[in-house]
Amino acid sequence: MDFASPILELVKGLWGLASKPLGYICNLKDNVEALGKATGDLKAMSGDVKGTVEREEREGGVRRTNQVENWLCKVQKFEGGVDRVLEEARECDRIKCFSRCLPQNCWSSYKLGKRVDRLLDEARELQGKKGEFSNFTSPLSSPAILAIPMVKTVGLDISLNEVWKWLADETKTGMFGLYGMGGVGKTTLMKRINNKLLCTNLKFDVVIWVVVSKQVNEDNIRDVVRKWLNIKDEIWDGWSHNHRVHHLLNILAEKKFVLLIDDVWARLDLSEIGVLPPSPKNGSKVVFTTRSKQVCHQMGANETCEVSCLKLEEALTLFKKNIGKSLENCDDDIQCLAKDIAKECKGLPLALITVGRAMAGREHPNEWHYALTTLRNKPHQLSGMEEVYHILEFSYNSLSDSIVKLCFLYCCLFPEDYLINSHDLIKLWIGEGLLGDTDDVYNMRERGEYILGSLKMACLLESETVAYSGLQSVKIKMHDVIRDMATWITRDHGKKENKLLFIEKEEDMSTKGMSKWGEAEKVSLWGKWILNINQAPLGCSQLRTLIVRETKVSVLPGGFFDSMTACLTVLDMSDNRNINSFPEGICNLISLQYLNLSCTRIKELPKEIRNLTCLQWLLLDRMMQHILIPTGAIASLPLNVFSMWESNLYEEEEMVEELGRMQALTDLSIKVGQSSSALKIFQSFQRCIRRVSIVECEDLTHIPISHSLKGNINFSHLEVLYIFKCLMLVKMEINQGIGQTPNCYCFPSLVKVYVRNCGFLDLSWLVHAPKLQGLIVWDCNLMEKIIGDGIARDELAASRLFSRLESLEIYALPKLRSICDRALFFPQGVKFLIRGCPGLRKLPLNSNSARGSFSIDGDKGWWAEFKWDPAALVTFKGPGVGPVEEMTYGEAERKIKDESINFARLEFLPSGAE
Repeated sequence: MDFASPILELVKGLWGLASKPLGYICNLKDNVEALGKATGDLKAMSGDVKGTVEREEREGGVRRTNQVENWLCKVQKFEGGVDRVLEEARECDRIKCFSRCLPQNCWSSYKLGKRVDRLLDEARELQGKKGEFSNFTSPLSSPAILAIPMVKTVGLDISLNEVWKWLADETKTGMFGLYGMGGVGKTTLMKRINNKLLCTNLKFDVVIWVVVSKQVNEDNIRDVVRKWLNIKDEIWDGWSHNHRVHHLLNILAEKKFVLLIDDVWARLDLSEIGVLPPSPKNGSKVVFTTRSKQVCHQMGANETCEVSCLKLEEALTLFKKNIGKSLENCDDDIQCLAKDIAKECKGLPLALITVGRAMAGREHPNEWHYALTTLRNKPHQLSGMEEVYHILEFSYNSLSDSIVKLCFLYCCLFPEDYLINSHDLIKLWIGEGLLGDTDDVYNMRERGEYILGSLKMACLLESETVAYSGLQSVKIKMHDVIRDMATWITRDHGKKENKLLFIEKEEDMSTKGMSKWGEAEKVSLWGKWILNINQAPLGCSQLRTLIVRETKVSVLPGGFFDSMTACLTVLDMSDNRNINSFPEGICNLISLQYLNLSCTRIKELPKEIRNLTCLQWLLLDRMMQHILIPTGAIASLPLNVFSMWESNLYEEEEMVEELGRMQALTDLSIKVGQSSSALKIFQSFQRCIRRVSIVECEDLTHIPISHSLKGNINFSHLEVLYIFKCLMLVKMEINQGIGQTPNCYCFPSLVKVYVRNCGFLDLSWLVHAPKLQGLIVWDCNLMEKIIGDGIARDELAASRLFSRLESLEIYALPKLRSICDRALFFPQGVKFLIRGCPGLRKLPLNSNSARGSFSIDGDKGWWAEFKWDPAALVTFKGPGVGPVEEMTYGEAERKIKDESINFARLEFLPSGAE
């Protein structure tokens, strides 16, 4: 027995050592089942926790605790490990208890059993940890974001969603610029962004709100920022300027912040204030508002969004909200008048709120009718509207100089909601002398375009694209409330009502109405409702500008201009299609500098027009009758600009000779129909011709042009060239090539060419037009190539031919085989329109020159021969108003072939096509 005790102890010890490893094997099946159950319980538990946390975070003001965040991450990691182990257990050959038979591979079962046992312990531990949570979320620290009080807003959702998408995208950092006219709701939008950040968990450490305003005070901005960062007064006051900047930079470098800057008027250097520029490294973001799109660019905004006026339904909702009570139970007349008043505000929230409050408590239809009439005729007299104008006037006052301000105010001479042709506007600016007194009208046009750009970026003018006869053009528009503000400023802030007069109704031409002309400096008489002018104004000694446009008037009364002779400098009578004789009295306007009689039925100018010794602009475009200008009538005038674009002249040759002797002339637009006149234009008018149309010159066979590489006899200002119905014209001969490294072209400014029904074999002379944007070639039966074979490869490359082309339209060219035999570089988005060109099989494109998008509008015959990569992506548009579909070129090719489609427009998307 003595020797048995040690042996028994040894066996017990060995069993103790072996029992656990054997348990991994023997209990494997039971443990796997227990692990599966524990994992299911844990998944349900973590799902409950996660759902509760996300709900509380959505409700706002809280974020999940670090303890909960850590536990959820561990559970997620655990679940991934368990899935792999359970899959391995299912693949085991046999899992049997030890009492029956051992598995075939004890070692692998041992390792698996050990991992299952460890995971089972981990599951129990994670389940126990969950019970230790006192709270799943904790309140956000109050300084991080503070709610800004605001009433419920109307509209702005599109802009808000665009900014929010950017804020929520962690891959995007930098600055977002919100721009728009004054009173459109930019500050309201920023408040909504701030409050939404408060209610949503985007994990920013701090959101800082700063208002800049026009008079920037950087010290005040720093003070606001440091308060958001909880820097105490006593510490801040002890720092120097440089120390303050330094400490702000260091503190913000450690934080992921959002900086909301409201009302920025000029570029703000954030680093000078103490704010690190946002970057992917710090994940911070800046959102700012401004009235100027240019400020967005100057600030280096990564993305921008224009805050637009409200749509009609939104505008009505905001207007009704500020009236103070529902209109549903009001008189029907009041409801209709309320809608008309809201329409007058054109969706501008500031005006809608102001006028809505002014109408609060008004219960009689007469009160509403009075308000509508006042808003239309004298809006500044309606309660609160002068305050609106003062707010909007900040944008006017911020314009760079007095010239830009005068140009802006001039726009209010155009009618309400009128789509202004930018060229017409700039012509009037120059005619008024607003752009300087230089004779260089081309430089002044460029300055005018620059000013227009400045006014649009300041959100004082708007651009609007309109389509006419299939062509698109961009017009200028002035928001009605902005126009009212400009009118108010022009009238000395409403103190001189008659300084500027608008007349759009014939009743305004009564004796009482005409009496106001005595105080007027500018009068705009415009519109189809004016049928007659029956009396002449009296005492117009201050009148400098008179615009009479688009009326139904046929005759002006005798003596109409008699009281204007001393001061009137600008007279625009264009688009009066019923006027058929030169208005009596114009020739006595001795101070007149600008006269526009375009698009009238006037047949002859009087000889007395020579009395207008100050006249610099004479415009006779699109005249509806042939017009006679007596010999010598304009020869002595100091004309800088003479334009007869698309107008027909009597005694054309004599007129062209006379124009050639007018040394002051720098800008000529003319249509000629005789060969001698056409040749004279190209021989003697290089310095001043801007637009020329050559029509029906039956015996014109070629146009010889002397061209110098020195540039002293080139057509430096020619912009538009039309050549129609010159069947014998086969060639334009330019005596000099452009050279391999050109610094001078024959037609350096030519942007539009239209050739129709001519005898040209090619248009190789277009290599001299590097800025060409539009080319139309129709009905040229002999033309075989657009660019012929006589151009050397290096010369063609140096010419930059078609490098700015926006559209090429070729129609009914039966012999055309090629546009150009060599591949050319076209700008992205170029449009080709091809009809009736059966011999043309391809375009001068290859994989290098067609990297950007381009579109082709071709007929069925063209598409049957055209070859392109069938895998290239295109958008397909058939005839009519059907949908635009995206597909491959191969699919589009089959669609055109199989269906009854006469023509189709395909836009080829950037795809590295071959």
